[in-house]
Amino acid sequence: MPYAAKAIANAILNKAAEDGSKITHLKLQKLLYYVCGYYLAATGKPLIDHTFEAWEYGPVVPDIYHEFKGYGGRPISSPATEYDWEDEDFLPVPIPTDDARLNRVLDFVWRTYGKYSGAQLSDMTHRDGSPWDKTRKANPGMRGADIPVNLLRDHFSTLVKKKG
Repeated sequence: MPYAAKAIANAILNKAAEDGSKITHLKLQKLLYYVCGYYLAATGKPLIDHTFEAWEYGPVVPDIYHEFKGYGGRPISSPATEYDWEDEDFLPVPIPTDDARLNRVLDFVWRTYGKYSGAQLSDMTHRDGSPWDKTRKANPGMRGADIPVNLLRDHFSTLVKKKG
């Protein structure tokens, strides 16, 4: 069963904090894309309960966009939250900690892509032939077209083969 997108976003924010790094909203979106793509290639199953959309600056999960848009270009300083009806308050969405495969993918993506800025990661997602590029070309002028899962799986499967 896929995880909540906010849970994986919080896992990425936690990974950055463990490394003493702060990340922006743009960088979070792109790292989320890479984590989800590599997980999909490794398992054949989607990691999160949302699809990515092909926005102007690259792949975006709208729920994550709306959660963190208030930060603009500043580093994110708090986790994604959800309303808890029992506590009648907004609480951080828990991070999945007992998924070894997810933890390996998070570590790999952070080591490989964490050193890049949000703008650099955005440029990477815009490369010719990328899932974002193919989706934008197939839907000219349309904002928010879903990036098909098969495009993500095929793209990241080739990256896994190159790295393996």
